[in-house]
Amino acid sequence: MTRSLIVSIALLAVAVGAQEERVIDNFGGLGVRAMGMGGAYAGVADDFTAVFWNPAGLAQIQRREVYVGLLRNSKENVATVGHGSPLAASATADVSNTRFGSLGFVYPVPVYRGALVLAAGFSRVKDFDWGLTLPTIPVRRDASNNVIGDSLAFEDSFVHEGGMSVLSMAAAVDVSPTMSVGLTLNLISGEDKTEMTFSSLDTEDLFLERRFLDKEFFSDDFETTWSAVLGAMMHGPGTDPQWRLGATITTGPTHKVSVTYRGPEDCLPCFTLIEYDDGRVESNHSTSSKESYKIDLPLSFGLGGSYKPVPNVLLAGSLHATEWTQTEYADGDNFQLRTQTSFEDQYDDILRYHLGVEWQVPWIALDLRGGYYTDPLPFIGPRDPNQAAHPATNPIIRILQDRSFATLGAGLVLDEMVRVDIAYTRGSYEQAEGQAGAELREDVSIDRLFLGLAYQF
Repeated sequence: MTRSLIVSIALLAVAVGAQEERVIDNFGGLGVRAMGMGGAYAGVADDFTAVFWNPAGLAQIQRREVYVGLLRNSKENVATVGHGSPLAASATADVSNTRFGSLGFVYPVPVYRGALVLAAGFSRVKDFDWGLTLPTIPVRRDASNNVIGDSLAFEDSFVHEGGMSVLSMAAAVDVSPTMSVGLTLNLISGEDKTEMTFSSLDTEDLFLERRFLDKEFFSDDFETTWSAVLGAMMHGPGTDPQWRLGATITTGPTHKVSVTYRGPEDCLPCFTLIEYDDGRVESNHSTSSKESYKIDLPLSFGLGGSYKPVPNVLLAGSLHATEWTQTEYADGDNFQLRTQTSFEDQYDDILRYHLGVEWQVPWIALDLRGGYYTDPLPFIGPRDPNQAAHPATNPIIRILQDRSFATLGAGLVLDEMVRVDIAYTRGSYEQAEGQAGAELREDVSIDRLFLGLAYQF
């Protein structure tokens, strides 16, 4: 293996470790019926999850409701280093887990005219899970079977696990026979745990040291903050209107992020342990440090509608826009390690499109759903805005296939009081960074399974 390729891959590994702000993007979806319809719910919003999609939709609910949801996440990342070169190699990273999704309660308050509906609950709204394993590059040999260049093989991996949850309180009222407004107040908190492993292995037994291993850990704690969602909905006459239009504004929260780092104490060079050929193991003491900073997120806007062309078919669509380039740091950490992002240069503004359909099967209390939505990747790099003039070691992110999802779902009503819902979403994207033989490509597939139970009484 040539030294230049080793150096390029090592630098690329460091760049990958400097991940973008996790609190930006990472939409995880909420609500089983909503996600079965591709998230096209801003103009539907007639169950507990309206607190997220459009609180004005709560005014449509006429019975008390208890809602419980579970979520199964699975992400696979196939990483290829040196794409298009003779030394190209691939590795796969998987991150999977089952998590609590939502728990909510809706209470329609008896009123003389119109509607007044209250709701409260807990939901997981963002997903930080992600993994990357950089593959081992094969050793190169000449015609005489001699090793060309160095014989060290790199085995590096990066894993994020965590998410963002909200405690919500909401209310909606009818302001006219065909219009309602609603407000949700959210208390938001979360965490992101990161493990980075850097390993080099002497594959040809040319040195006394067989293996160098470095493990570093970051724990990002997003302290409790607040945001609000203001929604409005217009609809046709009657309790089962033919059309509905909804709009929302979500305030951007200010997150205080407390960062705890744990890693080897002596970083010249950094290592957690060294394994020698004779079996000896030399370990390094670990150390920890703490930092904190604040980040202000921008406003988000939603607009959606739904329409019943025939009694048993519901069509829905929505748009959700966020100007991530307007994100700002409220203050910096002591060493400016986390607060050097140039949001105007490194991020794009994002517009998500959602489309969905629901068919109520005649003579059976069964609903079948399908949908599609786009969720464009906002981070375009380069990872270090101060080194933008060095594309070889600080490349931009090239989006080869932007992120999008296809969805399926079904719901079954039991005894007119219990509704069981299931939804499945599958998405993917592909991106690349780096140049020539040191290019890194990520081909990511995302599978989510939603399960929900609602009891109305």
